[in-house]
Amino acid sequence: MSEIKQFKDHNGNVLAHAAIPNDYMIGGSLVDGFQHESVPFFVTAHAINSDKKIMIFGLSDEKFTTYKNKIMTMTLKSMADVKWNSIRDFIEPEDYMQQFAEALSQMKLTVVGEADLPSLCGANPQQAYQNFMAEYEAAFQRDASLGTETRANNSLVRSFMRRYAGTAASGAQCTVVAGMDYNGIEYYAPASILSAINPLAGLLGAAVKNKQAENSSKQFGHGTPCDGIDWGAKNKFLMVSPKEYEQEAFAAFYEFVETFHMDQNLRQRFFELNAQRIQMRLQETLRFQGIAQANMQSLMYNQQKLTQTLAQNSAAMSDMIMDSWNKKMASDSRISQARSEAIRGVDVYQNSYGQNVDVSVSADHVYQNQYGDVYGVSGNAPDQDILNKLNWKELKK
Repeated sequence: MSEIKQFKDHNGNVLAHAAIPNDYMIGGSLVDGFQHESVPFFVTAHAINSDKKIMIFGLSDEKFTTYKNKIMTMTLKSMADVKWNSIRDFIEPEDYMQQFAEALSQMKLTVVGEADLPSLCGANPQQAYQNFMAEYEAAFQRDASLGTETRANNSLVRSFMRRYAGTAASGAQCTVVAGMDYNGIEYYAPASILSAINPLAGLLGAAVKNKQAENSSKQFGHGTPCDGIDWGAKNKFLMVSPKEYEQEAFAAFYEFVETFHMDQNLRQRFFELNAQRIQMRLQETLRFQGIAQANMQSLMYNQQKLTQTLAQNSAAMSDMIMDSWNKKMASDSRISQARSEAIRGVDVYQNSYGQNVDVSVSADHVYQNQYGDVYGVSGNAPDQDILNKLNWKELKK
C-alpha cells in the first residue's frame, strides 16, 4: 500500500494529493485562466515509472457547453470574454473518454472492458450528485428572483472507467485504462445576452425537475430538444502500461484514483474565483435590468453561503480520504509486521526506552531489568520476590 504524496509544480507549489509507489517520478501543473465560465483553473498530476515505461495521469475540473439554440450562439459571438474553447458539440461520455485516452496515449485504442471508477466521487455517488446539483439549483433560485425562467430537464453524474488495448509506435502491446467522474445537465432558457452566458453565471432560471438520467448515456444529450448542455468531468484519469506490467501498473493506478484530490487551499481559491465571477455577472445584470441594490446584495450573500458550503464539503471529503488512507496504512503495517514476526519466529516487544526487541515466540513471559535489557522465560513465571530482587518488570506485547 502506497503513501499519499504531494504533487507539485516546478516551483514547488502543492497542487494535488494521491497515493503512488516510491519508484515513480511525480509532478504536476496548474493551468490558470477560465477554461469554462465555471472552471477558473484546473490542475494535472502525473507519475512515471521510467524503467517500466508506465504513466499515470490525473486532471481536475473540465467542462464544456453545447448551445443548441442558434440565437444564443449568435449572441455569444458579440461577447469578447466568452471562452470559445469551452464551447463544442456534445459527444457521448464514452466517446469523450476515448478521445482523451487516445490523445494522451498517442495510440488507436480498442475497448476491452468497463467498470465502476473507485474515485472519491465514485465511492460517494450521492454526495457527488448533490454537490453538482447544488451549484445549478443556486443559479436557478437566483434567476427566479431575476424573473428569468429556465427549466433543467435532465442530468447525468456517473463515475466509470474503461480498459483499452493498443499498440505503441515501437510496436509494443500496451494496456490503457481511462476513467472519469462525468457530469452533465440539459437546460432550457430564453434567448438573451444574459441567458446565453451560462447557467452557473446566475442568469438562468427557476423550474427544476432535478431528474437524474439512468446510467445509459443515451438518456442524456439526445433526448427532448433543449437550449444548452453543460457537460464534462470533475476528474479524469489515465494509465498507460506495457502489457507485461499491466497488473502492477493497475494496482498503482487504482490507489492513485482512490485518493486523488486537489489541494484544499487551491480548491478554496477555485470556489472563491467562481463566486467572484458570478458576482461580476450579477453586476452586469444589475446594469442591464436595473435590479434593486438590496436584492442584489441578497443574491450575493446567498452565493457566498453556497461557496462556504461547497468548500466545507470539499474539505470534509479530503479529510475523509486522508484519514481513511492513514488508517488503512496503519492496519497494513500491523498485518505486515505480524507476518514478518511469524516468519522469523519472534514476537516484538518495546522496552521502557522505546526500543523494539525481538523475543522468541517460545517465551511464555518477557521481562525487562532496570537497564532496559529484555529476557524471555519459558514455562511458569518466576516468583514475585525473585522478580523484585532482580528489579525485573514484565512486558506485555
